[in-house]
Amino acid sequence: MKVALYARVSTEQQIENYSIPLQKERMKAFCLSKGWDDMTEYVDGGYSGSNLNRPALQQLQKDIADKKINAVIVYRLDRLSRSQRDTLYLIEEMFLPNNVEFISISETIDTSTPFGRAMIGVMSVFAQLERETITERLRSGRFKMVRDEGLWAGGADASPYGYTRLKRGKLVVNEAERQHIVRIFEEYVTLKSYIKVQKKLEKEGFSPLPEYRIITLLKNRLYIGEVSFAGEWFKGSHEPIISVDLFNAAQKVNEHFKGYNYGKIKNNVFRHKVICGCCGETYYSYSIKDKKNGCHLLLYGVSSSQTTRSLRE
Repeated sequence: MKVALYARVSTEQQIENYSIPLQKERMKAFCLSKGWDDMTEYVDGGYSGSNLNRPALQQLQKDIADKKINAVIVYRLDRLSRSQRDTLYLIEEMFLPNNVEFISISETIDTSTPFGRAMIGVMSVFAQLERETITERLRSGRFKMVRDEGLWAGGADASPYGYTRLKRGKLVVNEAERQHIVRIFEEYVTLKSYIKVQKKLEKEGFSPLPEYRIITLLKNRLYIGEVSFAGEWFKGSHEPIISVDLFNAAQKVNEHFKGYNYGKIKNNVFRHKVICGCCGETYYSYSIKDKKNGCHLLLYGVSSSQTTRSLRE
């Protein structure tokens, strides 16, 4: 009897109750009581049970497909997976078709019996219910943190441009980036062009930002002292970088040019396909009006911090 012992732990909080050594000890004791001594360990330390993207689990599936395993043992059902769909997939599509028994020690489940197979469906439902309950609690906690405390609910390892993220989503202004953001808003209101703003600020010594980041930045209410959750904005506890008047002025410029090119036929067959041989940047298409004869010309051009070139169609 070739037995696979699968153990998993996802977070430090679970180590005391479901530590890897504890799981292995219980599973080995069970095997010895059955007289099974051909055991192979598969351990996923620090991996969530919400999906199947786990190296040891993937190796286990490969070994099962290669007919190297006769039985899979886990300490608890949720060590295999917290997803009902994934649990049933592994048992019904991977284990049973390959004549592999599945045993969960804590729940005394054994798929070699009809009752054990029925219990798998019941237990996996509760495992998924627990996971969804935890997710909902975390979501509710984040929402309360944003709404009641005005804290930023973005990624724990990331900071929005212009700020430095401290513990629990508290934001403090990054002075160097503040200057850049203020200049972007001011120049956009005056120049009314993302590209012109980018070029002018590069000449002033600011680090270049991709055009899409400038577009997103100009619409972000974070810079007037607000924070968002699920698309809803609330008063933030952080210091605003720009005034509401300046922000509204930028939105008016956006509204003025919104839909300017809507409905126009665009020739984008070379989009992301033509590369400049000098700077390596990708060409993009744009149109201009010839002042001499009034004709509209379609151009392909590339813009970088060092050079600007265009190729007339």
